[in-house]
Amino acid sequence: MYDIDVLEVMDYADELNDMILQSESYQAYKKAYVDLSINEEVQLLKKELIRIKERYDEVNRFGRYHPDYQSVMLETRRKKKEYDMHPEVAQVKLLETQLQTLLDEVLVIIASSVSAEVKVEKGNPFFESHTCSSGCGCS
Repeated sequence: MYDIDVLEVMDYADELNDMILQSESYQAYKKAYVDLSINEEVQLLKKELIRIKERYDEVNRFGRYHPDYQSVMLETRRKKKEYDMHPEVAQVKLLETQLQTLLDEVLVIIASSVSAEVKVEKGNPFFESHTCSSGCGCS
């Protein structure tokens, strides 16, 4: 089923994986993510956000006709912003974007080494060199 060339490519992929896991971007993201998961203040904000999200889902079923629609929508946005603006959450999101950019760059290099016609879907729309007319985000 696999010939020697496929096994060699898989070995190179394992090496590349190890390099990414040892990269500064990944290590910084991993540390920040662990710090975030043990931060009690952030976990409290997350629980509050989940609680209001459940209320949001309940109210959203009825739309503007629900008597609490306006207040729940405002409260949901306020809690989401409060969570997102917490310094540790913002830091994790920044590091996550940096890691995604690294992964996108690696994918583009691999794809372009195979053929210029290979399309790669990427997570960062600002890293695109060109797009197809369908707007799918491939390049």
